[in-house]
Amino acid sequence: MSQEDFIRDSKERFSIVGPQISEDEIETVFPVAFPGREDLKQFYLLYNGGSRTELGGTVYCGNPEHRVSRDRLDELRVEGFFAISRDPQKRMLGFHSMLGCRATRLRTFSSVPEMKTFLEENMPIAFDHSGNYLWINLQNGHIQFLDWDAYRDGPVEIAASFREFVTKFWVDAVLPALD
Repeated sequence: MSQEDFIRDSKERFSIVGPQISEDEIETVFPVAFPGREDLKQFYLLYNGGSRTELGGTVYCGNPEHRVSRDRLDELRVEGFFAISRDPQKRMLGFHSMLGCRATRLRTFSSVPEMKTFLEENMPIAFDHSGNYLWINLQNGHIQFLDWDAYRDGPVEIAASFREFVTKFWVDAVLPALD
């Protein structure tokens, strides 16, 4: 699939997208090159986050039956992507900032060495229907799911690249029915 096809196909799934961002702002958040970084940059230049619904990334389902754990990833329903804002404290209505989400998790888990290392090496990139985050490794570009209720079990890799992740869980996703 060409990059143009990848971008076009991903656009059809958005109901709302984030505010415009520059390539320099993206590179400030993702300064180190990794496989798939160019796809990520093009994606964020056009969308800068967004959601399947008009509600954006601030509302999650509270139904415990919809919660996806590491052993039920076939039911994962990606609802949207975090927006990039260079200021982690800046609030963009309808969107969570990836830097703000990461900063919150760092504060919460700073005393847990293995989680502190994970958070330093990864950035939240997307969120699922029940509020779990999907993380991109800042060195190799792999996408991982981390169930915070079972964080001691570690992350589960769900895609080897940003493009694979978007294609599998956003563009081609068969969304589970929600009761």
